[in-house]
Amino acid sequence: MIRLKDIAQQGGVSVMTASKALRDEPDVAATTKTRIKLLAQQMGYVPDSTAKGLRARKTKLLGLLIPSLTSPIFSPAIHAIQDRAYQMGYDVLIAQTQDIPEREEACLRRFLSRRVDGLLISPAYHMATESRAYQELADRGIPVVLVGHTAPFCNQFVNVEADDLGGSYLLTQHLLKLGHKRIAFFAGPQATPWSHERLEGYRRALREADVEVDDRPRRRR
Repeated sequence: MIRLKDIAQQGGVSVMTASKALRDEPDVAATTKTRIKLLAQQMGYVPDSTAKGLRARKTKLLGLLIPSLTSPIFSPAIHAIQDRAYQMGYDVLIAQTQDIPEREEACLRRFLSRRVDGLLISPAYHMATESRAYQELADRGIPVVLVGHTAPFCNQFVNVEADDLGGSYLLTQHLLKLGHKRIAFFAGPQATPWSHERLEGYRRALREADVEVDDRPRRRR
């Protein structure tokens, strides 16, 4: 493995000068920078990103935590996030929770051990009002963006979400305008905020159309 010391020796400079040249520091002559960078490229030198991250206190790593890699909802989001991260000089670590809170907490701790600079999380929703893992993220001051709805256990973070209430309302309105009166609503998991919002949009459209809302649960036989 080629070390920085090898580059310095080959270039006839100190290790400090070689390091500064590769970092493009202003107190190194342009000709020296060019020579050292060319040597590094020819010799196949790869800088130690972990050591660099420790010095700068920036790892250029982002953590992305989602329910499943196979989800058709998250596949486009993963592509967009990775593409933008690449443009900004970041790498993305991806983990999946399978919507299991215990697995989510374990994944978050692994991300923290890798010293990620920020996190994008689609929460594993549950009925509890508090989460030790999310509280730790808040205490550490790590930048977090929730990809989805907030919930009592994670509402201290900013989020990006779809308008589930409005979407459900418009869909139900559309069916009503087509003349349908008996419109079924297939609910999602009770712990998820979007299920409550979609149900409220459905109910609102029915009430405005003076159609009785039948909240009796139906089970598949």
